[in-house]
Amino acid sequence: MRWFLIILLILVLLLVLIMITKLTISIIYRHLKDDDLLEVAVRVWGMRVYTFSAPVIQLDDTSLSLIVREEQEMGPKKSDKTQAFTIDTLLNDFRLLNDLVHHVVGLHQIMKRFLRHVSLKQLHWYTAFGVGEAAMTAQLSGVIWGLKGSMIGLLSHYVKVKQLPKLRVDPRFQEVITQVSFSCMISFRIGHAIVAVLMLLKHWKQRPTRSEKDAVQETM
Repeated sequence: MRWFLIILLILVLLLVLIMITKLTISIIYRHLKDDDLLEVAVRVWGMRVYTFSAPVIQLDDTSLSLIVREEQEMGPKKSDKTQAFTIDTLLNDFRLLNDLVHHVVGLHQIMKRFLRHVSLKQLHWYTAFGVGEAAMTAQLSGVIWGLKGSMIGLLSHYVKVKQLPKLRVDPRFQEVITQVSFSCMISFRIGHAIVAVLMLLKHWKQRPTRSEKDAVQETM
């Protein structure tokens, strides 16, 4: 009995430790003309536990597909593969997302509740562009500033913004160029993510009734 209690106590402590552990995700994206780089790194207790990198992103003109060379690293394991994303693949992904939206009762409220526990620690977003015409470039500059402002405003409505985002738009009036540099870091506790997943499973329904939607609203 004594050993059983000790083992049970250790398991409870491990569960509590997992629930309060913070997950930090860093996202970096760079684009310059035909060169792209996407990198996602996941850290726990300051240690990098998972890395996803796509150093080559190309468009195949013949098949109209997006060719992505992926490099993944999880602990000592590394993998390298090339994957093609066609229009059919993207449409299928949209269908899956649409099914999720229609099958989960109160999905918006569940995600909103989870995002309240997400912290945005930093966000840098630099854009340089030019279309070869000064007037058109100036107009697009205003549009890009507006889009960035709207997106940051929407983001700050759902997550905790710890640092003021650094935004910059650099119009190149005499050039034809597109350059993007984006990086951000978010963090949340694993326990909050587990609760969100359990809520998704709990409220997975084929055709929700109004009473079920009201019940979900009350639990939020």
